[in-house]
Amino acid sequence: MKIRWKLPLALALTTLIFAGIVTMASALLLQGVFFGRLQDDMSHQAHEYATVLESLPAGSATSSAELEKLTQQVGRAGEVRFTLIAHDGKVLADSDVNPATLENHASRPEVKQALLGREGRARRTSATEKREEVYVAIPLPEGNSGWSKGVLRAAVPASRIDAMLSASWRIPLIVWAILLLPTLAAAFLLTRSITRDLERLRRMTSKVASNELGYRNSVRRSDELGDLGTSLNTMATRLESRDYELTAEMERSDQVLAAMGDGVLLVDGDGRLLRHNPAAGRILGVNLDQAEGNPLVFAARAFPVQALAEKAAEAGHPVTEAVELPGGRFLNIEVAPLSTTGTTPGQTLFVIRDETTRKAVERMRRDFVTNVSHELKTPLAGLSLLSETLAHAVREDPQQAEVFVHQLDHEVKRLIELTRDLLTLSRLEEPEAGQQSDFEVIDMVDLSLNAATEAEAMAEAKSQELTFDLPSEALVRGDAVALRTLIRNLLNNAVRYTDAQGHIRLAIALEQIDDEDWVMLRVTDDGAGIPLAEQERIFERFYRVDKARSRETGGTGLGLSIVRHVAERHGGNVRVTSTVGVGSTFTVRIPSASHEATCL
Repeated sequence: MKIRWKLPLALALTTLIFAGIVTMASALLLQGVFFGRLQDDMSHQAHEYATVLESLPAGSATSSAELEKLTQQVGRAGEVRFTLIAHDGKVLADSDVNPATLENHASRPEVKQALLGREGRARRTSATEKREEVYVAIPLPEGNSGWSKGVLRAAVPASRIDAMLSASWRIPLIVWAILLLPTLAAAFLLTRSITRDLERLRRMTSKVASNELGYRNSVRRSDELGDLGTSLNTMATRLESRDYELTAEMERSDQVLAAMGDGVLLVDGDGRLLRHNPAAGRILGVNLDQAEGNPLVFAARAFPVQALAEKAAEAGHPVTEAVELPGGRFLNIEVAPLSTTGTTPGQTLFVIRDETTRKAVERMRRDFVTNVSHELKTPLAGLSLLSETLAHAVREDPQQAEVFVHQLDHEVKRLIELTRDLLTLSRLEEPEAGQQSDFEVIDMVDLSLNAATEAEAMAEAKSQELTFDLPSEALVRGDAVALRTLIRNLLNNAVRYTDAQGHIRLAIALEQIDDEDWVMLRVTDDGAGIPLAEQERIFERFYRVDKARSRETGGTGLGLSIVRHVAERHGGNVRVTSTVGVGSTFTVRIPSASHEATCL
């Protein structure tokens, strides 16, 4: 039941209970009054009849019949049953019953009192009438009559006074019933203003609890409810301000976490993921958006979350661990145990840094230094030996000295080519090399014909056939120097690894792949071919399939690595298909710029 009904009902019930108590007290008081007055009237009638008896002449011999008749007349006149009793309890006369049939009344309670000289009163069941009656007995004075020192008793049926007493109850009950509806109405009106404002306050607390912090109550009173309404409005204003600050802080925190390159994970004592940033999912290679609230091990099975958390908890301070995940990913993880508050289990913060690229760069740097040292050591050692030999040959064998000069020139050129390729590769790997702001529209057909000049001379020296399959034009947007180097390296590589009398073909075609236009440059030879296991590595620096033949032909091991960097810098790629003993085809794919030429 709502309080707007409870309050008026409680007030009305209290009022009505109080009215009922007053009614009962009034009725009981009226009962006593009515009962006392009835007995007083009966006593007065008895004394009047006693006076009549005393007025009879002294010593007159009134017969029993006359006395009985007189008693009956007086009784009928007063509507009271009179009984005249001698001092020994014998009934001398009775207004309602034949006294001869009545037993001795000396034992009756009210008669006993009267025989002792006091007025006796009683309410009891009559042995003669078999009904409840009210009795009043008075003592008679001493005289010469037969009732001297006797008792005169008056009696009326109890039903007569009960009817009067019922009437005494009826009046207060009528008053109580009349007061019922006005009391309820007055109670409702008196409590309505209170319950209405209480309902407004209840509605406000409900709105605030449902996160509608902008809701305010309209209670305007000068009592305690008004103070409560003002306090609730103030509280809601502060909550709204704190919620705004907390939301802004959460947004800033989310922005910071999202901007971090390192992964951040927060897990509870049971290993459930509480919070994460996008970098964490990217580093671990899993989708963590649906994993919050669930054990982290379900989403990232290879990540040793529990072991790291236990280790940090045992240490009692942040610890740093290096972890290698399947697939060759290297992670540097800082694990910080957070303090436990109350019943909340201890939480653990993980900051994850992906070291895979750094490890790869370090490995590439080591390999690069090793390879460069090895590549430089051979020509430098050759140059040192040739210079010493040449110094003796000039004096002792001038003809042999000329041979050594040619060899010395060959080693110098090889060293120069190696240095040039190293500089080219270094320039391509610089961050600025990836910018395309300085690119221009270039015709790959013209560029290929110009770049093929050196390769044609080399092919002619080995009696190889170099053919071209070129369209009228093939426009791309790029760096002319870098693209010329790409074409020259592919052709030179084909000439070096193709035997004499072999065939080399340079083809350019325009193709559409996935609704995009591409310029496809293919260099095909019928040389020794590349084993399938080696095809993925030939684009690495200094990697050679046949190291002996590479030194013999003068290759530096950097040509194909330069080709890959140039292709990727221009938004394309390079692929190889090769069969040992049949030959190889290198395919470079670069976005076409034909639409730009059309616009021009």
